[in-house]
Amino acid sequence: MTLPLEDDSRPPYVQVAEYLRRQIQSGELSPGDKVPSSRELQEKFGLASATIQNAFRLLKSEELIYSVQGRGSFIRRPAAGLGSEGGTEGPESFESEGDAAGLGSRVASLSAEVADLRGQLGEMRETMQSVLELVQQLKSESEGA
Repeated sequence: MTLPLEDDSRPPYVQVAEYLRRQIQSGELSPGDKVPSSRELQEKFGLASATIQNAFRLLKSEELIYSVQGRGSFIRRPAAGLGSEGGTEGPESFESEGDAAGLGSRVASLSAEVADLRGQLGEMRETMQSVLELVQQLKSESEGA
């Protein structure tokens, strides 16, 4: 299958992000739903992994999805004031969901977000370590010159 926006001159990752954004806006994908995997989207659109990952990064930056290492990416609940029903993510939303299942769902969602943040923190640590190693290498090279 080709990209959903064939006549669109935007980069493919933007088009994939738009495709997923439309699924979210139409309700085809709801808060808590798993986003199709990178591999599924690669096969569907015939695109490289990096292109799909860029689309995911864009949707993450828009706070539409979050990822859990080893589990996949999921649709976020709308933030308060952004057109969500009820407009809250606090304890009041548990009452509107009616039972412990709503609380369990929220706990699972928060746990997934914490796992995502831990993964991002690990990536930042690795990046910082690489930067420190490069700085030390440059320093030793400049002292030796």
